[in-house]
Amino acid sequence: MHTRPASPPDAPAPAPPPDDGALLRGVLVHDMRRDLRRHLRPMLAWYLLFTAFATVATAPLTTWSLAALLHWIERPLAGEFDGIAGAMLALAWLALAGAFAWFVVMLQQTGMLLVSASHGCRYRTAAVALLGMLRRAGPLAVLAAMQVAAHGVLALPWLAIGGALYVGLLGGFDPYYVLRARPDALWWFVGSFAPVLVAGLCLHATLYFRWLLATPALVLEGLTPRAALVRSRRLTRGRHLRIAALVVGVALTVAALPLLVTELYDRAATPLLDGLPAHRVLVSAGMVVYLTLYAATALGALFLGTTLNALLVRALYLRLGGSRRRHGAEAVPAHPGRLVWGAEAAFLALALVQASLAVVSMNLRNEVTVTAHRGASAVAPENTLAAFEAAIDAGADMIEFDVRLSADGAVVVFHDSDFRRMAGDARAVVDTPLAAMRDIDIGSWFDPAFADQRIATLGEALVFIDRRAQALVELKPDADNAATLLAAVLDEVERSGYRDAVILASLSPDLVRAARIAAPDARLALFANAALPGTARRTDFDMLGLNHLQLDLRAVAEARRRGYTLQAWTVNDPARMARYMDLGVDDISTDVPAEAVRVREERAALNDVERLLARLHSWFRR
Repeated sequence: MHTRPASPPDAPAPAPPPDDGALLRGVLVHDMRRDLRRHLRPMLAWYLLFTAFATVATAPLTTWSLAALLHWIERPLAGEFDGIAGAMLALAWLALAGAFAWFVVMLQQTGMLLVSASHGCRYRTAAVALLGMLRRAGPLAVLAAMQVAAHGVLALPWLAIGGALYVGLLGGFDPYYVLRARPDALWWFVGSFAPVLVAGLCLHATLYFRWLLATPALVLEGLTPRAALVRSRRLTRGRHLRIAALVVGVALTVAALPLLVTELYDRAATPLLDGLPAHRVLVSAGMVVYLTLYAATALGALFLGTTLNALLVRALYLRLGGSRRRHGAEAVPAHPGRLVWGAEAAFLALALVQASLAVVSMNLRNEVTVTAHRGASAVAPENTLAAFEAAIDAGADMIEFDVRLSADGAVVVFHDSDFRRMAGDARAVVDTPLAAMRDIDIGSWFDPAFADQRIATLGEALVFIDRRAQALVELKPDADNAATLLAAVLDEVERSGYRDAVILASLSPDLVRAARIAAPDARLALFANAALPGTARRTDFDMLGLNHLQLDLRAVAEARRRGYTLQAWTVNDPARMARYMDLGVDDISTDVPAEAVRVREERAALNDVERLLARLHSWFRR
């Protein structure tokens, strides 16, 4: 009896008919399930090995490279670039950051592909995959750069159209007025730009899915970066929509897994800690075990998601006609088992150490200060004496307000560049004399009861506050008057006699640096949407205010290491206030200072054990 020889395990099956999406999905699911059963343990070993490698080498190298670039161009903080040249510089920085991130993803996927295409014990396979990844790092870097550069070129037309539409329709408005008042011009802009944006994103998606199989082509066939892109384009031709549906479905599943783990722990596991005896040592030990298990479970969810994505890409590659070129065996470390066991032990040790440090470093103090953002701007019109009085009554430690220059050089307390949002007046602040401003009602827009509120000068505001709270004065320069505004503010602060009760702030690193040179003894604050670790120079400022959405334990640790005050802005949700207090921020800026003071007092009334448990709960409720 003649028996047909079995095909090699990794030989691609004949591709299904190109119009049979259901069949394609079925065979891909079958292939992924088979590969997952066959390679689960080697892939887990690889994932832990790569995680250790990325922690030790890839992530620090990426951060260092981007930080070095920002220092080279004298822009220590990301996200604060002004003008056309600054915007182009920011886009270039984002492109480079994207290329780095994509390169790391490709390195991880390369190891997964090599593991799934290999056989043998998990230690040897994982160790060989690491060496194979390193050997292909150069071509992968070129491939990542080519893909990111192509997307950058593709983005230029729709970005240019969007910029032109913005200048033409919204260029005459203050940006904050556009966000808050939402004039008709905004909807014209949205209606005009939305089709352009959708078309641009569709083109980007098409290009992404066209080149989806370039990495396996480079890794498994040994092609050059350019040849890998061509190979991927041929394999995916005419199948972009079906591939997109499969990839997006897996991506959504991958994104949901960590969220599900966090929700599960918060709802099912966290309450178990409440049953521990009210003893700090026991509660602390229970939290260390809890956080270690959580870290392991979260890593398991990430591993599963990453594995599913890699297996989908490989299954697509093989089913659509890809093949693996024969090549010699990779070099193998002398003791692959020790290498992988070392990575696994390092992960467990790292998880245990991080959990212990997290519990030990949990902020049990209550010295966090509260800053009233533009005064108590939720209960009175912003940047008015009424808002400042409400902030003081609420118990705020600081009052943040904005200052600009009038046409006659007076330093006035006002946020926007014109009066359109506050008073329906299109005149620019910088073109209006102080005497004319005195007639503008800046309170009725908020409530008719505040119709008597008028624009105050910086000197008047400092006299009114009168050290009942610190004054956090944010400089809002107009075009070409930053130096003049800084000089006028310094003169006014000195003349008022309240220098010891004033902190000067700005969104511009250059203006903060100039203030340090002009007034070495002044207390300075820098506001930023995001800060890359290691780029904030302690000599530039005494306080760093970060958008609260960018705050994490790393930002807190960086502030502690460099010795500056860390502020979270602008936080109005009590649950988030509690979370940032628990993280260890020094100051919370809010429109509702009474709420922040209440949360702070509630925390102060808890004992250490209650505070530890409260902090754990708040960590999971972001």
